[in-house]
Amino acid sequence: MSDRGGGVPLRKIERLFSYMYSTAPSPVHVDNSRNAPLAGFGYGLPISRLYAKYFQGDLQLYSMEGYGTSAVIYLKALSSESVERLPVFNKSALRHYQASTEADDWCMPSKDPKKLGKYEQSL
Repeated sequence: MSDRGGGVPLRKIERLFSYMYSTAPSPVHVDNSRNAPLAGFGYGLPISRLYAKYFQGDLQLYSMEGYGTSAVIYLKALSSESVERLPVFNKSALRHYQASTEADDWCMPSKDPKKLGKYEQSL
């Protein structure tokens, strides 16, 4: 989904997925109104990304200041692949989960190289 609403300033990009941070105006509560405001609380983007990651996906924002913003949601196409990613709280439960090894992201490499090969040679 994209818009041409002027984009997000570069200095604010890092805070977009922080809870309680919002670029929307503060919600106004009217005592006699039965409608609750939906925007302005700072939960929309963080929770949306959390749901996407819970089902093996992701939510990413791309913004060009002065032009607009694009939101991309990655989800698995097959329901059999979008299994819930549950947290592991103890070592005995860890053996029931198989950790996937992912390659380093080019912009945030780790200090140690990941071993992505199936077989490891010992010298």
